[in-house]
Amino acid sequence: MKQIIALVLFAACLLPSGYAIRCYQCKSLTDANCAKDVIDANSNIHSVDCDVVPKPNTLDQLLPVTKCNKVVTSDKAGMIISRDCHFEIVGQKNDVCTVSHSREVQSCHICKGDLCNASSAGRFMAIGLVALLSMVAMQFVL
Repeated sequence: MKQIIALVLFAACLLPSGYAIRCYQCKSLTDANCAKDVIDANSNIHSVDCDVVPKPNTLDQLLPVTKCNKVVTSDKAGMIISRDCHFEIVGQKNDVCTVSHSREVQSCHICKGDLCNASSAGRFMAIGLVALLSMVAMQFVL
């Protein structure tokens, strides 16, 4: 019975929490902290509820926002790092970052989870931490 409870708790940690998600929203052009590899609590980067932010001006149908992104773009003027809610378009490939201006996408990091776009590695660290905690909990239950 204890093993079943531990397994159910582990599975519950991996389930998505719904559509409402919070993401950091910034651009390195206006906030130098946005360009840091990792955003910490002292950086004062603005976070938003993706259900209430204005959607991009597009005629395409947008899916509900369930992900955040960190996008690095460049052009002749230089590199810009931006963090925002990740808007996906119906029929678009999953996990593709597009920009509405003439900049070239250098890298695109997409993640699920509140404020996961604080760094590029946040998603993998969170999954690893949940797995580690679950294994430790199962050892105590057994």
